[in-house]
Amino acid sequence: DRVVRAGERQAAGGEVRVAVRAAGLNFRDVLLALGMYPGDATIGSEAAGIVVDVGDEVTDLTPGDRVMGLMPGAFGPLAVTDRRLLARVPDGWSLVEAAAVPIAFLTAYHGLVELARLEPGERVLIHAAAGGVGGAAVQLANHLGAEVFATASPPKWDALRAAGIPAERIASSRNVDFETSFRAQTGGNGVDVVLDSLAGEPVDASLRLLRPGGRFIEMGKTDVRDPDQTAASHPGVRYTTFDLMQAGPDRIHAM
Repeated sequence: DRVVRAGERQAAGGEVRVAVRAAGLNFRDVLLALGMYPGDATIGSEAAGIVVDVGDEVTDLTPGDRVMGLMPGAFGPLAVTDRRLLARVPDGWSLVEAAAVPIAFLTAYHGLVELARLEPGERVLIHAAAGGVGGAAVQLANHLGAEVFATASPPKWDALRAAGIPAERIASSRNVDFETSFRAQTGGNGVDVVLDSLAGEPVDASLRLLRPGGRFIEMGKTDVRDPDQTAASHPGVRYTTFDLMQAGPDRIHAM
């Protein structure tokens, strides 16, 4: 009921009201449905649909436009959101395809481009690379000209090979064997960037695998380390945690 009521009001100021046609499903939504998510939040966070009305500060969208983006309460028939959190749906995309893009690709872009500053020719280790954000990160890293190393559970390795990752640069996310195999593949030099969503010993193994000057970008929430202690234990490594929404509406709009 709260989701439905939130979309019933008209857009005001810099807002846009959207008739939702497809919504993306995220792990947070599963936790909310199970009553396991900490704090108060509304189920549904990304969608694609048709603009119904716009606030008086919005000049570049009109009713009937196809849009995708971050929309609180996206599982309802209507959603109201900040214009800066939306983008036009590219020609040729279905609204179902568009609804699955925003959070995964924004998160991957923010981590690899904005925070890690991944450069062509650098080596990047992407954990859980067959997942939503991981798959987006693999595409972006390839686009940027990086050398991609990836982990996933063995049944998902076919998806990584289909993404163009050589078999020798694929390892399991269920153990820490990747540390030895990837160090050998890099001639003992390690990697420049780690995009992480794992916890426990794989985090320590990944930190050891980073070369001096490497960047460890943490997306996970269950094993967050202290940046100062991490820097002391792994000299020259920059450890950064992030949450996409901390980037703010202006930065998200630019991305």
